[in-house]
Amino acid sequence: MHAFFLAALSQSRRQFLASVGVGAVAGMIGLGGSTALAADREHTIIVGRSGQINTLDPLRADYNQTNAVISAVYDTLVTYDETTLIGSLATEYAYSEDARSITFTLRSGVKFHDGTALTAKDVAYTLDRLKRLGAGVGSLVSDYKSTTVTDDTHFTINLSNPNLLFLPSLSKIYILNSALVAANAGDNDGQGWLQVHDAGSGPYVVGDQSQAVVIDLFKNYWAHVEGRPQSIVFRRIDESSTLRDELRAGNIDVAFNFAARDAATIAADQALKVVPINTSYQAEVVFNTRVGPTADPKVRKALRMVYDYSGGLRGIRDGFGALANGPLPARLDCRPELPEVKRDLDAARALLAEAGASNLRLKMNFQPVFDMMKQEATLFQSNLREIGVELELEPIAFPNYLASLKDPNSIPQMMLIEDSAQVPDAGVMLVKSYKSDAIGTNRTGYANPEVDKLLDQAVATADDAKRCDLYKQVQTILHDDAVMVDMYGVYLPAAYRVDALAELKPSMLTMGIEPADFRLAKP
Repeated sequence: MHAFFLAALSQSRRQFLASVGVGAVAGMIGLGGSTALAADREHTIIVGRSGQINTLDPLRADYNQTNAVISAVYDTLVTYDETTLIGSLATEYAYSEDARSITFTLRSGVKFHDGTALTAKDVAYTLDRLKRLGAGVGSLVSDYKSTTVTDDTHFTINLSNPNLLFLPSLSKIYILNSALVAANAGDNDGQGWLQVHDAGSGPYVVGDQSQAVVIDLFKNYWAHVEGRPQSIVFRRIDESSTLRDELRAGNIDVAFNFAARDAATIAADQALKVVPINTSYQAEVVFNTRVGPTADPKVRKALRMVYDYSGGLRGIRDGFGALANGPLPARLDCRPELPEVKRDLDAARALLAEAGASNLRLKMNFQPVFDMMKQEATLFQSNLREIGVELELEPIAFPNYLASLKDPNSIPQMMLIEDSAQVPDAGVMLVKSYKSDAIGTNRTGYANPEVDKLLDQAVATADDAKRCDLYKQVQTILHDDAVMVDMYGVYLPAAYRVDALAELKPSMLTMGIEPADFRLAKP
């Protein structure tokens, strides 16, 4: 789309990025350039957030660090207004009576960032590519069969099975400029090129990446909104205390992934506002239910009775959340009334004895870049020692964790994560997480014919109430099978400078806030 050469950058942009203390981006994101002129500081928002951005390929929208950027660079056919599904690129859509196809009318006049028109052929190419690659958010549309293109604005998506979850899943499928990606496909279907390039039609265009990931406002976006920043800069800052200090100093304008203690210390600062973003996140330890000691439900139930839930929520999360009561985050609908798991060391010891699991030695992976997760891993390790179980803690990078899910035998024995719904629909999360054939997204290796049958029945059930009841039955089974240590639903503290940003709008499609929703305090 662009001739991305560093020489094309304006000297003012490089000086601006350096002046605000933007460091080099770690990982695979390399050099790039922007055809846009450098925006002045007053109209630029600098975001501080933790975690490595490995790619900007929309295929990996299941990776939060990637999705946080590309949600502003690409468009989807449908999206959510809070929990209500609405059209975006699609102005009309309807299922067939047998739920095996969906007809669409595409919004006319939408341009990609290189000026070419977005058509139904781009939708077909995007879905065909996901089917070929079979990874990332492709798991959300596994029932995709083909697309029949009628003309530039009308098409039909054909499904291999009746699936009423397919439409909401499209809210995470970003539509690609097919001609551009095909021209740069290489030998990996464009994955290498899309790591650092942009093939979108969204409100922002990928800009300079020489010192940080920068996106610039796309002047010809089809849905113009007043008050958007001219540029958004993403800085990687893993340490919560550094986020706090950089925010206070004015070197960043908004920060995510605060430790609760740091959020509390800046709450009194009149220049800043702390917001507890109540998203669909749940802190949990997921077990490998297929192989090893944790394949035994009695062992899993015993381990679930050991964690100090109240102590972790109070001492590590500073109360930013609520104790969990089930396998799905509390913000989702169609959840049964399940009890909170109580800490009971005597019962845990009895279950281990019943299972014949003496002198148990286990391993748990966690992401060391998140300070709260390190604390939770250490707390759980200490708790387990109280019943004679030794827990080895092993750091893992999230992309490596995702890769391990391709084979149930390689899934970590235990994994501490903050899991979330890709879209605000309970069924989508249940199918991708617990269907036995959901290889690559089934984080526990769970395989239960009864659950498979219930989920297959649910996705083909048009009656919302009946479908919801089936989801509740599945969650009850998962709870009884102790597929995880469901710790607590978490509120993710965010903070921003009130002279830079207007009120933050929480989203359930990204990790807290969608950058496209940023509005300047003084447009």
